[in-house]
Amino acid sequence: MKSRRRKSLLVTGCLLAVLVGAVVWRAGSYHEPAYAGKRLSVWLDELAALDNFKRVDPRTPQVRAVRAIGTNAIPWLLSELRTKGDPWGWRLNKLLEKQRVTKYRFPDINKRLSRATFGFEALGELAEPAIPSLLGLLEEQPGFIPGALAGIGDPALPALGQCLTNTRSYTTSIGQIVPIPGNTIGAIHNAITAGRLSKSEAAIFLPAIRDWAQSTNRNPGQDNYAADFLRDFDR
Repeated sequence: MKSRRRKSLLVTGCLLAVLVGAVVWRAGSYHEPAYAGKRLSVWLDELAALDNFKRVDPRTPQVRAVRAIGTNAIPWLLSELRTKGDPWGWRLNKLLEKQRVTKYRFPDINKRLSRATFGFEALGELAEPAIPSLLGLLEEQPGFIPGALAGIGDPALPALGQCLTNTRSYTTSIGQIVPIPGNTIGAIHNAITAGRLSKSEAAIFLPAIRDWAQSTNRNPGQDNYAADFLRDFDR
């Protein structure tokens, strides 16, 4: 009897913790827009399950929904990209795994950052007003901002050029790394493959990419980015 009561109290405590965490999390975020009765995050979760081509295809229902929301999506998407790693969300998810009352889990930080990037890809040129803010977040989120910019397409070409020359060094467990140029090359390559950028538009980046291919700053895992890009570009 006491064991059941303790278990019930534990479940109640978990749910209260989740409720408090959800209130705090929501209070710190921008108002989330919606379309056709679905929140933007729901549309983006559906978009994330699609392949690269469908995520930028204007005929895809999820892309049409994001574009229908239009520039109203930008403040919320930027707030997602400003998201920091939250140890409380991780801890609350651990508690939630111990109960069966609710299936709710707090979104993983990388999932939130990725789906915000997909949102900018879906908006495409409609997201042009966000370019200065995205550049301001570049050094904070070097793994995601180049993809968001490349997804905007032609209006973001000057910003992508700035990314290619950003050689800020980061201290990591494997030593000093310079991720932004390599990540940008990968993002440009993906944008060309998806039809968001043309080869003729991307040709302006060739001198910077050739310089990076010869650079000693390339990181483990990025050694082939520039070489692969140049090889594919010349096909």
